[in-house]
Amino acid sequence: MGTGSYLPVETVDNFDLYELGTLKSSFDVDKGRASLKDIEEVEDLSDSEVFDLWARQVTGIEMRRRLTPESGLTTEDMCAAACLSALEASGFGATDMDLLIAASLTVSDEVPNAACTIANKIGAPQLGGYVLNAACAGYVYAIGAAWSAILSGMAQRVLVVAGDTLTRFVDYDETQTAVLFGDGAGACVLERTEGEIGLMGPPAVGGEFDRTPLFLRGQKWEEEGGPSPVIHMEGGPRILRNAVVGMADVAQQALARAALAWTDVDVVIPHQANLRITRGLEKQLELSKGRVIHNIQRYGNMSAATVAITLDEYVRGLHGPVAVPSTIVLTAIGGGYTKGALVVRI
Repeated sequence: MGTGSYLPVETVDNFDLYELGTLKSSFDVDKGRASLKDIEEVEDLSDSEVFDLWARQVTGIEMRRRLTPESGLTTEDMCAAACLSALEASGFGATDMDLLIAASLTVSDEVPNAACTIANKIGAPQLGGYVLNAACAGYVYAIGAAWSAILSGMAQRVLVVAGDTLTRFVDYDETQTAVLFGDGAGACVLERTEGEIGLMGPPAVGGEFDRTPLFLRGQKWEEEGGPSPVIHMEGGPRILRNAVVGMADVAQQALARAALAWTDVDVVIPHQANLRITRGLEKQLELSKGRVIHNIQRYGNMSAATVAITLDEYVRGLHGPVAVPSTIVLTAIGGGYTKGALVVRI
């Protein structure tokens, strides 16, 4: 019924990022320079220029948004702003909602749970809700949970939000991880309706236990005398391939559940973890350019918020003309692994 999003004010490009924490001393400039392809006079580049070009080549990322500690804001604040934007778009108020489901892995408090905190911030402290963590697939999982609540009769209208402040957990000693992440939040309002719009079938979800590609040690389980919790993400061809195949596979399952084919789809909104992954998905699905949306260049990987924010941008026409009706596939894969997809028509 409506979508919304929030992005922090501070924009951090690759040159800004190079100056943060210990990244400058951690980045192997000579190795980065040697890896650059099709660059003329590469020896004349400054260290920061090498880092910028290396980041673009390896990840596709040019900049990201960062919620600074100085702002005094939290993940819950970003989520509340995204919720208010979605509510405004839907024409409903916070007190019209029956349930709030939040997807996040970087909440500021475990208790009160972030859904209660967000509800209070948007002016509905009596609103029930809960938090789930499916990493980067969290928004799809949360919509699935909302869909189930509505079909079961538990709720008539559900507010879904996904948000993460991943830059708070970046290890600047680990260059390949530090370059990836940004902050943001996105939301939507779901309501039971009749007709050929909305979710076109049950969302599809799946998983595969694998700790290696991405893990964040529990925030109260750090080893005595060891470092604070940080995100660790491993790269490499196997990880990239698994992400492409995983998102394609679960998207195909969601389409089958909706009794639709790829020829019925106007656009695909995938999780944005690496531009090579979303380009690979485009090739894997044999979809023409323009049907798969790419925006990692401007935002980096915002975990579960990525698909939510991209959907809001698409609905608002920021990725070109929107077909009416428009059939959209949302597909995501996250650390752990988790994966999920759904088909929605607006």
